[in-house]
Amino acid sequence: MANVLTVVAKLRAAPGKGDALAAFLTEQVATVRAAEPGCLVYRVHRSTTDSLSFLFYEAFVDEAAFELHRAAPHLADYRKRREEQGLLDGPVTVGIFRSVTD
Repeated sequence: MANVLTVVAKLRAAPGKGDALAAFLTEQVATVRAAEPGCLVYRVHRSTTDSLSFLFYEAFVDEAAFELHRAAPHLADYRKRREEQGLLDGPVTVGIFRSVTD
């Protein structure tokens, strides 16, 4: 499917919080998949060599679906709770791409 909007986000867990962040991200994935029909893929990965390093791979049918995701109350709640629990070490880095091929 050409023209899919793809997002790649990298996160780093705070020291000693890798498993807590993994559980938290798993919860977030379930919420997004249930609430956002325009989200084709929302998958979290954990590094095989650095247990504190995580990567999100997300795909949205179009820009409108991505904007709905960004404005979703559950995403704002997720970010707030993530901060309150001190789960991250440093900022999240985000790259946004558009597919060229199917």
